Amino acid sequence: MTQEWISEFNPASEEQWKLQLLKELKGDSSKLEIQNKLEEINYSTFYHPDNQKKQLSDSNFPPIQRGFQKSTNLWRNGIQLTITNEKKANKKALQALMQGCDFIHFISTGSTNWQHTLEGIGFAFIHSTFTLTNPTELQELLQVIGQENINHCSFDLPVECTDLFEIKDLIKHNQFPVFQIDGFSINQCGANAIQELGFVAVQAHSRLVQLMNLGLSIDEAAACIHFRLGVGTNYFVEIAKFRAVKIIWANILKQYSPIHTCSYTCQITAEVGWVNKSLKDPNTNLLRQTTEAMSAIIGGIDRLVIHPFDACSQHGTSEFSQRMALNISNLLQDESYFSAVADPLGGSYSIEGLTEDISIKSWNLLKQMDTLPEINQQLKWKELIENKAKQRIDLIRTSESILIGINKFINLQVEDTNWAKANTFKNMNFLRLETEIQ
Repeated sequence: MTQEWISEFNPASEEQWKLQLLKELKGDSSKLEIQNKLEEINYSTFYHPDNQKKQLSDSNFPPIQRGFQKSTNLWRNGIQLTITNEKKANKKALQALMQGCDFIHFISTGSTNWQHTLEGIGFAFIHSTFTLTNPTELQELLQVIGQENINHCSFDLPVECTDLFEIKDLIKHNQFPVFQIDGFSINQCGANAIQELGFVAVQAHSRLVQLMNLGLSIDEAAACIHFRLGVGTNYFVEIAKFRAVKIIWANILKQYSPIHTCSYTCQITAEVGWVNKSLKDPNTNLLRQTTEAMSAIIGGIDRLVIHPFDACSQHGTSEFSQRMALNISNLLQDESYFSAVADPLGGSYSIEGLTEDISIKSWNLLKQMDTLPEINQQLKWKELIENKAKQRIDLIRTSESILIGINKFINLQVEDTNWAKANTFKNMNFLRLETEIQ
């Protein structure tokens, strides 16, 4: 019935749309295209059915950006805990679980008593990620978790591990995610979406080759890798970024001809960080955290951590900011129904176009970096990302880019707290725009 009603109208061509828009814009053609300097992407302000470049497929089939969730868009709502005191960490974990958390990322600082840390936690009902210091710690942890709960866990062994041979049989037998590819940290240093995806692609490919050199098949090696990505500020670009990483990972695996379709599965943990957050005007953070979380969820992530905005302040995380961070994800899932539809923007001409552009540019960056020796790669990444961080700072300082509470409408009732010393990653400092501007 709907189709019969629509068919009574003559279809308008893309050129007709463009002419009408130009008429309404009084001939200003510059408004037909957005030039995003930070993301290095130009995209149209309008799209037409003629812009659809390829037929959209079902989940589990190319194009792989639709992911592997067929009927829902469920994700896990998480927190991150660095273990300095086992009893305190256990108390915080249990408290978060009572507040709607169903994913915990534990970070070990070495010599952790896992029995005390994990007491009372039902691993069968949540997902857990463990960042560990060495392979021996993994073996100790598995004894506490139990074989029956391994499928509910993922792990993060240090990239510089040279003693992987001793756990080769363990990971080959279990085929669980044991290596986390970290794009979040480079995102926090100021990288844009293309740089972040290019970086994780290089790191993931390197780890994949390392595992296959140990004797694992491509299917076994792929099962060992999962991704940790940051969430930037550009809503539509970020949606496309999370869809694009699935394409890039699938294209990497395709070169090695995996046997099983499930090998193309891309497990993604998205994290909302601090680059654009404010300690002086904390209420604006709730809006930024919400829209950033929305873009990651729509992009089809598996797990979400919204870091409390004050986690990197001198006073550390407050109980209020932690509760608010968890509640954002709870509300989006339980009251806004963001979990109801798989790939909700699949088929959108603009999102599909952005997804393709970002995946192509990130793939080209991967190929460019693959031609460089490792030491030159590191220097090139540092140069690219520090230049991008400087560009972000310059745009804020000149007010070409506006951040409420940071470079415009600053809160005069200044909070009595300051940022702690910034973390570093690959010899680069985490970027906090508030400290650069005020």
